[in-house]
Amino acid sequence: MAENTKTETLKPDDIHLAEGHTTHPDAQWFPEAKLGAFFHWGISTIGEDVDISWGMFKDFEYCPKKVTPEEYFGYAKSFNPKKYDPEKWIKAIKEAGFKYAVLTTRHHDSFALWPSNYGSFNTNNYMDGRDLVGEYVNACRKYGIKVGFYYSPPDFYTEREYLSFGGWHSGGLVGQPVPSYIRDYQRAIVRGQLYELFTRYGKIDVIWFDGEGLDFMSREEIYQYQPGIVIGRGGMTDFRSTECQIPDENYYHEKLEGHWWECCHEWCSCWGYISDEYYKPTETIIGWYNTVVKQMHGNLLINFGPNKDGELPPPAYERLKEFGAWLKENG
Repeated sequence: MAENTKTETLKPDDIHLAEGHTTHPDAQWFPEAKLGAFFHWGISTIGEDVDISWGMFKDFEYCPKKVTPEEYFGYAKSFNPKKYDPEKWIKAIKEAGFKYAVLTTRHHDSFALWPSNYGSFNTNNYMDGRDLVGEYVNACRKYGIKVGFYYSPPDFYTEREYLSFGGWHSGGLVGQPVPSYIRDYQRAIVRGQLYELFTRYGKIDVIWFDGEGLDFMSREEIYQYQPGIVIGRGGMTDFRSTECQIPDENYYHEKLEGHWWECCHEWCSCWGYISDEYYKPTETIIGWYNTVVKQMHGNLLINFGPNKDGELPPPAYERLKEFGAWLKENG
């Protein structure tokens, strides 16, 4: 969502609370990390002004351009980021003082950025099986950045015949309950894909869940594969979080103080890539940092939107250099 369309009032959907957190020694870096980079990226970039997943909803107001779900899902055939070089992204955030990164391995649109053996909507069936996630992990390891995966269990692609997509579709199966056999199929895909993410890429530092239905794999099961992982969001989250909201003092003292917590926010104008390449002034990010990190002892997870070729726009690198220079003197 675009930041300038929102109020500063925290809403239930923007708040995700944890009762406690993991005590595993490999996870204790999290409350000291302070700065993380969020990368929302996927097939939506083919549409350029179409926000990730939500751009296929006719009534979604926070996106410059809306397209039908058929057009959106068709972007998978054209998505082939020839200039994707995650080392350039990660080197830039490392030099600016960031400690961890989170990549959208699969958003609500269901397209997985690695060659999964589960489901058909992933690079195993497109891009000749290129593993975009693996390249990102290698870049993080090269520059000493903690590895984070965003993963969304909601599956717009598999249940597309049952969704209206904000008014694009009507009649037929739209609005009817999704049959149990489809739900079982979706569940099998999610569990299989999480297994792949937890076992293919070595140690993963953060798993960042989003959307409804986060009970596909228990904490105990996750720990079997990644005992030192930090789990973000959902009922078993290790940290409290706010989304696109800088909390005020009252909310901090009531809900966040004494807990691990993180604020995720957009440096760019939407979660995904938007062609105007607007990035908020460095002074805005400095203000967020001073409030979230210095005053309220949380982590700031700032989002970037790479384009269809896999590149960050020039303003992203310019702002990172400006912020990094400020942080070296004041951080």
